[in-house]
Amino acid sequence: MKQAPGSYTRELPEIEVENPQKGTARAMVIKWRYLIRCMVLGCLVFLAVGTANNFNDVRKTARRLQSVRGPDGVTGLPVAPLAWRAVKYVGFYVAAGIAVGALLGMVAYLLVRPKITRRGASEHQGAQAERIAQNESALQRKSLWTFLGLLAALLIYIHLRMITLYPSLFASSYHYAWFAGSLYWHLITWVIGMATPILLALFLLRKYWSSVVVVLTRHRTVLVAIGAIFLVGAGGWWASKRLLQRPATNNGPNILVIALDSMRPDHLSWKGLRHPYPRATTPNIDRFLDDCVWFGQAFVPLCRTYPSWMSVLTGCWPPTHGIRFDLPPRDSVLPRVPTMAQTLQRAGYKTAFFLDNTNFAWMEPEVGFDVIVQPPHNAVDFYISSVQPRSILYYYFLNNRLGFLYEPGLRINAAYRAIYKPEPMNREIARFLGRMRYEPKFFQAIHLCSIHVPFCVSYPSSTWFAPSFGPVPNRFGYRPLLDQILEKRETGREFSPKETSWIFTQEMNLYDALTRSADDSFGAILDAIKKAGLYDNSYIVFLADHGENLPEPGLRYRYGSSTHGFFLWGDGDTHIPLAIKFPNQQHAGRRVERLVRTIDIAPTLLDAIGLPPLEKAEGVSRMADVEGRSDDRERWVYAETGISTTKVFIRGHLAYEFTNYPQIHEVDPKTLKIYKKKRYEPNLVTAKDRMIRTERWKLISYPLVREQQTSETVTATLDHRMELFDLATDRNCCNDISTTNPEIARQLRARLQPFIEQDLEQFGTGPVRPLTVGDKERALTTRF
Repeated sequence: MKQAPGSYTRELPEIEVENPQKGTARAMVIKWRYLIRCMVLGCLVFLAVGTANNFNDVRKTARRLQSVRGPDGVTGLPVAPLAWRAVKYVGFYVAAGIAVGALLGMVAYLLVRPKITRRGASEHQGAQAERIAQNESALQRKSLWTFLGLLAALLIYIHLRMITLYPSLFASSYHYAWFAGSLYWHLITWVIGMATPILLALFLLRKYWSSVVVVLTRHRTVLVAIGAIFLVGAGGWWASKRLLQRPATNNGPNILVIALDSMRPDHLSWKGLRHPYPRATTPNIDRFLDDCVWFGQAFVPLCRTYPSWMSVLTGCWPPTHGIRFDLPPRDSVLPRVPTMAQTLQRAGYKTAFFLDNTNFAWMEPEVGFDVIVQPPHNAVDFYISSVQPRSILYYYFLNNRLGFLYEPGLRINAAYRAIYKPEPMNREIARFLGRMRYEPKFFQAIHLCSIHVPFCVSYPSSTWFAPSFGPVPNRFGYRPLLDQILEKRETGREFSPKETSWIFTQEMNLYDALTRSADDSFGAILDAIKKAGLYDNSYIVFLADHGENLPEPGLRYRYGSSTHGFFLWGDGDTHIPLAIKFPNQQHAGRRVERLVRTIDIAPTLLDAIGLPPLEKAEGVSRMADVEGRSDDRERWVYAETGISTTKVFIRGHLAYEFTNYPQIHEVDPKTLKIYKKKRYEPNLVTAKDRMIRTERWKLISYPLVREQQTSETVTATLDHRMELFDLATDRNCCNDISTTNPEIARQLRARLQPFIEQDLEQFGTGPVRPLTVGDKERALTTRF
């Protein structure tokens, strides 16, 4: 039957394609045009999806970059690196769109085109080839529609998969939490993603099997050679790993310090506690604590990561080691006293520091570390990660080992909280521990930020401790909730009691889920230590750099979000978990319930391994507590706030010089590192609240401004108001009893006064200005 030109049927005869005629050559030219069309469409669609996903984030980034320039313009981010990052973003969407378009275009064409096998030449071959060419336009149209269907299916699948993996990327995901937070839907999307390409490959293999056989036959020698090379290489790799291992030469004692950012001791499920947490939040830590000495009353002097770590490493209070903030001024990045890492270096230890978030802290080699593994600290990643862009396709294709080569800022970087995966950092730590088998001894410090705000859960933690109520805006992350709370409060409205209860309960659910995630990382590290044969001959310290203030009854302030370092009421952020495992599990099971400080850690470890104490250390060894000996030395803790907020200042509190937090920072144009501006330091230090705490009493000092007005002038002077609290009956520090217990207040004030005077001598009072009228209206007036 005669066929109309341009028509297409599957009854076309199979033809020989080894010696193409003119018609088949023309058909191949048309195929390339079709493929180019697919690549252009793929590129345009990817750019459109990327723009749609990131439209609001681009505007938010622009506003934030405007705000951080400040009145002097010095803080502003240099244009070139930000422009380069924008080029990388656009370049990814262009390249990925072209690649996906080419791949799906070829798949669509192979699915639609008629089956062609290789057989001997025939006298009708030229005519058949010409008919193929005539029908090619219809074939391409059908292939193009198939391509668009495949592309739409792929994009839908990617978004569904990303919702189950990283639900906090999607602002409205809490409305369909039944899907986003479901283990079953996660498994279903995973199966679809794995099965679909396999089924497509099997279908195409069956369809073109005869052609595949011809190719394999023609190139069998090359394929056999490639297979042999692969087998020999794999065998050699296996032999080098298994059969040719050197004997371990590590005899220790080694020291590992593992800090989990923002962890609270009262959220540990360890049965050795007086009041174990009812949820199974820390199964790996629980097993570890059975081998440890537990310190139940451990406190930090400053609830910010970098100053807290410097107190651990130097054994000194923050006024002594000189680091009073995260992102300190350039001349304050390094401590001005010796560190434990430097002492261990001189004693022959290999030293290393591992950190998975450098937005607010990073480590320098001069502190005493031979090896430092951390994300690059730069202002570009800082600002982009603070915006948390919703780049769905970008993260889907690049949040993996291969993608990290293109975008290294995503690797081991918990600052990108919504998509952070702890496994890469766990692997880095395990590799280092494997190498330490062949070092005589080593000191490794590890800081993991899985729990740190913003509380954003990804799979599998998004499926843990899910609420039975809802939906609530903070189902997968608390940032949108905080904005809503502040907006409602500014208009004088509040959430209903039922909504408030749900919101605060879910915030606790988020915290517990992230605690469980941090516990998984801790368990992976312990497994790596044991696999390397280093567990028995190592001191292992488990602690937190600070805790976290969470919603609970009887707070002195109106709760708006989890915080740390903003105030000193209660012990939510200053009280931390602390445990030490000694070699061969010596002293396992001992519990110390007397006050200890993180400045005591370095003196205790150096005492335990027989090295002299650190010069200028203010902490003391607690080996007497460990060994059960009496220690009658006075127990007290000093602590101070970081940079706070007027929302928790008491009336008359010394005001900050700045109104916009980013304006107190500057960016090094060469390294892109962020520092506090030196000129703000006196005001920032003077405005700190401070405390002295004993096992029962807490004295808090607030810097206040006293104003005296005459007929012509107003004189402002700096004063310090002291409040005393009995922690036995008032653990949230709501009721000042200094007037009824003047002697105790006087004793604690005498302990606190030298810290205040030391700062006044170094920095002066700074500008003495009280809170403005507007600030006073926002200051603390009621309790929640």
